[in-house]
Amino acid sequence: MYTLTRGPSKLATQRRTAWQQVEQQLDGSRSGESACGPVQYVEKTPNPGLKNFVPIDLEEWWAQQFLAKIENCS
Repeated sequence: MYTLTRGPSKLATQRRTAWQQVEQQLDGSRSGESACGPVQYVEKTPNPGLKNFVPIDLEEWWAQQFLAKIENCS
């Protein structure tokens, strides 16, 4: 059984907090503050076929699908 709540779940909050920490570490490594930590990979020659590619948030997409199924069943 699923429980729907308003606002972000504890898991979503933890993931967002973890991602913010990674972004801060990336910013620090770009400015030379840190010698170790996460490294951002950047293509040297980007694929032209991906020029207009827009990533999507799969968790958000699945949540929308789930809620749509619930709404369609009621």
